[in-house]
Amino acid sequence: MSVRVDISWLLATMLVSVRVAAATALAPVFGPTQIPGAVRVMLALAFGAMIVSALSPTPQAVAGSAFQLTEAAACELVIGASLSFGMLAAYAATQVAGRALDVQIGFGVASVFNPETQGFAPLLGTVFGMTAIAVFLAMDGHHVLIRALELSVQAVPPGSISYTLDWEAVLRQSGVMFSFGAALAGPVMLALLLCDLAMAVLARSMPALNVFVLSFSVKIVLGLSALAASIRLGESLLATLYGRTFEYWGHMAGAGVR
Repeated sequence: MSVRVDISWLLATMLVSVRVAAATALAPVFGPTQIPGAVRVMLALAFGAMIVSALSPTPQAVAGSAFQLTEAAACELVIGASLSFGMLAAYAATQVAGRALDVQIGFGVASVFNPETQGFAPLLGTVFGMTAIAVFLAMDGHHVLIRALELSVQAVPPGSISYTLDWEAVLRQSGVMFSFGAALAGPVMLALLLCDLAMAVLARSMPALNVFVLSFSVKIVLGLSALAASIRLGESLLATLYGRTFEYWGHMAGAGVR
């Protein structure tokens, strides 16, 4: 019995697997550090094989030398990392909002274990991050990323070294970290600002009252109440945030075509 291996299919699968691994390594929902490395490698190979089998792309000429193969693999890393950055920036927006509120409410001194980063993180930052991942999965964002990988393989076949990264799109996507982070934290920050003004007036009118100690309890109750009241606003903001991310993926999937 003889076993025949299609070298062209194998080469395309290996290169696409590098792209898939880079696209999922930085995304918090796809690349949590608690998943064993061997499992992540097998998942990348499986997704790469499925994409190549479905699309049957023709790998570019990379078999001439080891240098050409290395250059092609580096290009695959750039394409995958550019896709992964979209999700990373969207997740960072929730962390900006969570950390800002942690400091203003008074939770900045407390921290909990974040399974996504394998480290300790502020309380509301962790809650915001887990909520963002749940919304991302509810919107079938993982399917959109797989579709973006397929489009990128169609636009830039494995082994191509002519990909040009669109830095303007990357910079625009990085801006969502601050714009959407401020929007998510805005209603609660406004309520806390009004609370600080009220406490300042109270301190001037009643000097004997220890306003500093009182403000801790008041700001915690007011901050959590305002956060609960702004959940509906946060839902639409997260939907818009991921909509921007999906548009970014669609653009970057074919941005390097020249």
